[in-house]
Amino acid sequence: MADLPKIKILPPELSNQIAAGEVVERPASVVKELVENALDAGASSVEIEVSLKRRRIRVKDDGVGIAPGEVELALSRHGTSKISDLEGIFGIATYGFRGEALPSIASVSRFTLRSFREGEKAGKTIVVEGGKTVKLEDAPPLRGTEILVENLFYNTPARKKFARSETTETGHITSRVVQAALSAPEVRFNFIKDGKRVMELPPAKGLLERVLQIFGPGYSDNLVEISHSEFNLKIHGLAGKPHFHRATAIDQYFFVNRRPVRDMTLRSAAARAFDDLVPRGRKPVVFLCVDIPYAAVDVNAHPSKTEVRLADPAKISEAVVRGIRAAFGKASSVGVVERSAMVSQGVSSVFPSRVADAPAPLPGDAPAFARGFELWSPFRAEVSAPDSGGQISLSSAHGRLSEEAVALGQLFGTFILLEEGDRLVIMDQHTVHERVLFERLMKRHLASSVETQGLLITETINTSPALAAVIKSHIRTYSSLGWVVEEFGENTFVIRQIPAVLVGKDYRAAALEVAETLGANPDADFKDVLGDCISRIACRAAVKAGDELGPQEIKGLARELSAADTPYTCPHGRPIAFTLSRDELKKYFGR
Repeated sequence: MADLPKIKILPPELSNQIAAGEVVERPASVVKELVENALDAGASSVEIEVSLKRRRIRVKDDGVGIAPGEVELALSRHGTSKISDLEGIFGIATYGFRGEALPSIASVSRFTLRSFREGEKAGKTIVVEGGKTVKLEDAPPLRGTEILVENLFYNTPARKKFARSETTETGHITSRVVQAALSAPEVRFNFIKDGKRVMELPPAKGLLERVLQIFGPGYSDNLVEISHSEFNLKIHGLAGKPHFHRATAIDQYFFVNRRPVRDMTLRSAAARAFDDLVPRGRKPVVFLCVDIPYAAVDVNAHPSKTEVRLADPAKISEAVVRGIRAAFGKASSVGVVERSAMVSQGVSSVFPSRVADAPAPLPGDAPAFARGFELWSPFRAEVSAPDSGGQISLSSAHGRLSEEAVALGQLFGTFILLEEGDRLVIMDQHTVHERVLFERLMKRHLASSVETQGLLITETINTSPALAAVIKSHIRTYSSLGWVVEEFGENTFVIRQIPAVLVGKDYRAAALEVAETLGANPDADFKDVLGDCISRIACRAAVKAGDELGPQEIKGLARELSAADTPYTCPHGRPIAFTLSRDELKKYFGR
């Protein structure tokens, strides 16, 4: 009988590498853990320096530092100053607490830590390679802690194999720095990338000022402050005005007791709060902070501490909804909440101008946030005549019409009406054109023959650091879609050429929406998000509700739709056409 494997205790080096697999997913995880340690140490200034080309990450802070006799303990697994007993786990007030991050990072890199604590004669420096200490010596008495991580994953080739491009990884790091800076506005942050200082944030008075520092006035001017309290729960932060929304959730930030988290309860609650404020399919901009008793949240739910368990998620969810809606109630107290043509075609400009002179609410009106703003809901389209038992029902239909179809005109400047045989066909002009353009663009992209138009006057766009990283890593993607986009500073780009279908349209907003789509799927193959990107372009290029169309234009749209491969829905899944038969009309009028 073959020898059976025996149970044994793994050596510390291997245990730490296994832990590193949970804690250190990528270089951004290192930055997150080191910055959180700096904030837990009471730092008023944090400097992050990254060079993935040199495989080097450095984080320096001016916090309380580590006592010389505790430096080695800090690199021992489960060595921590943040909890001391079981009860401490159920009332964690710090970012970290496990004591796993430093030994985990040190086990898969060349790790150098220098620290000094006030009142000591000297600081201490320790150098660890692959989990083994190779140097321990005195250090100059320089306030705070400095950690240098080099050659990350050098001894775990399998982990290196799954690393993404430098641009993608740097984008993840930038996102982590932004999250940390938002969670601690009072702290100075400096971010250096490949020797260039790309983010210099002085201490801010609050979240709004910090958002202004990071994202610029295009964001901060379009936000409403949230401030809502219920018993031992506080909801505060910032929410985008109804016209200020995104194609993806890339600009949604959630914090629980200052900790950046990914939490479906909070995300879902924010979506519910905006349910009748932003167009369907669009995502609100949210910087949402939830302060609750430490005992009411379990931060020990995931090794990376980015996911938490809430003791009463339903209560918190409802409080978030009330908090956000109350913010808009206050914002609209002297008039209706700004809602320019907010839903007419399902999208609006990324940085639209404000709506001026909004009409005051009529007496007895529901609050602005409680009113839906739908042009038409075909699935509720059963219209009963007054004092009549008859009923008209609209039936869904495809958009393939014969050449004999007659264009009757427009309805409400939004829907086109055609008569074909014994039926009336009602189409949404935007979704018709969107489907036609989507299929045309997709075919031309696959054939590498997208029609383009150079710009006589180039357009400059400024983006958030996260979106800038996305665009930089997808310059070739933009080129394949018909754009020529070039870097023009750290978070600034110049557009020199656009897809021809966007001439006269908001191509700037389209470019940003493509970046949002790519940023929401950072690890996906481009082929998997190609359809979403092209649908963003088609949506921006298509005719809108309110655009006047003559009979020939209506007939031309119908003809093009008839030749489409899928004349049933727009690329987002909305229906294109509904019909009303002659028999149904006759029945309704009792003929």
